[in-house]
Amino acid sequence: MLSILADLCIGIFEFMLDVLLLRGLRRKRDSRRRSLAEDAVEVARFEWLTLAPIALACTGLMLVLAFAAGVPVGWSVGMGITVGAIWGAWRYAQWVREQ
Repeated sequence: MLSILADLCIGIFEFMLDVLLLRGLRRKRDSRRRSLAEDAVEVARFEWLTLAPIALACTGLMLVLAFAAGVPVGWSVGMGITVGAIWGAWRYAQWVREQ
């Protein structure tokens, strides 16, 4: 039970830091000031509509490599994490430029 509460608190804290990071990036670029709620919606939309499908695709890649292609599990997990990290970082940079 305590683990679930700790994970929830960490998740909320991480989301708040993401929103503050986005606001800081916008302030540096001198773009239009938005409300905190608008920034929170943008961060949530990015995390659920962009990062969740990337995570699912990379998990599928790991499973296909491990079970269908016969690649060792360690290598398939490493390749899936690498692809996910590169793809996620690319989409994040693209998203920040759009903001």
